[in-house]
Amino acid sequence: REGMFRKNSKENGQYHSNWLNMMMPRLYLAKSLLREDGVIFVSIDDNEVHNLRLLMNEIFGEENFLVSIVWEKRYTRSNNAKAFTTLTESILVYRKSESVTVIKEPRNEKADSIYSNPDSDPRGDWTSVSYVNPATKEQRPNLSYPLWNPILQKEVVHPTNAWKFEKANYEKHVKENRLYWGKNGENIYPRLKKFLSEMEGGMVPVDLWKQEDTGTTDQGSKELETLMGGKFFDFPKPVSLIKRALSLIIDDDEKEGLFLDFFAGTSPTAQAIMELNQADGGHRKYICVQLPGLCDEKSEAYKAGYKTIAEIGKERIRRAGAKIRAEVEAEQAKRKGQFEFEEDQAIEMPDLGFKVFK
Repeated sequence: REGMFRKNSKENGQYHSNWLNMMMPRLYLAKSLLREDGVIFVSIDDNEVHNLRLLMNEIFGEENFLVSIVWEKRYTRSNNAKAFTTLTESILVYRKSESVTVIKEPRNEKADSIYSNPDSDPRGDWTSVSYVNPATKEQRPNLSYPLWNPILQKEVVHPTNAWKFEKANYEKHVKENRLYWGKNGENIYPRLKKFLSEMEGGMVPVDLWKQEDTGTTDQGSKELETLMGGKFFDFPKPVSLIKRALSLIIDDDEKEGLFLDFFAGTSPTAQAIMELNQADGGHRKYICVQLPGLCDEKSEAYKAGYKTIAEIGKERIRRAGAKIRAEVEAEQAKRKGQFEFEEDQAIEMPDLGFKVFK
């Protein structure tokens, strides 16, 4: 049992082998536990990312690889580093099967901020995309034809490039008033309007998760320190990172689901799930697995009474639950004070309890 918690040092001749032997059975089990439309996220630093990719291909199949996300986990360089400061971490994403065909990310205020309505279009805010095709006229002769600028009343041709659409589609865009030539017709070529009201189904996700959108380990540390009243764990994942990952696989209509984190650490996954349930009245559940790795006797955590990482995680879930309960009760009281309170205006308290198995 003592060997179970021994640090796998880089000086160990079996450093990579030990790690692979530890990961392989867990990943096989993870695959068998996933439902057919399930997805697994694995965050990993540079030490083993190359081995993990091969291992995941072996277990999940290369055809089920979705993406390798680069997460900007910090934004300040360490002056203690002798060579490079590492600001990023990889998150490998695999699906269980081809049941997963489309993945979209929910729209946010930042994405919607590019939409405006400079010509007071009755259809509301819009953004625009270029009408010019990167392909040349010779490459796409079927997409080469003259356009008409209705403001300047003149014909427009591109000297070298084709358009992105066939002539029948162009005529449809003209009929539907989807071409923008500038306020006074000053655009050399038109731009195609894309209306915010038509942007359903979320956004196409990207493989670069910037710190301002996703959070950092510094943020994770501050969250935990505020919640726990002390610095008890180094570099925990921020709750916002877990929420962003979950947002890709949670259907808007599906407020159920079971989510497993088998390297739970201080259990930010549990907090993320409870906060999602708080936000939309969902009934999602979580399972967090953490070995009772011993805290250093000189650490703040040990001095505060936490002998293992698992104990820190349990207390984090209790305190996160208490925080959510207080917020829901405060919102409930606020609503009662604002108007005559009806039963259907009550906020459902999310399930904040949990069981511990050893």
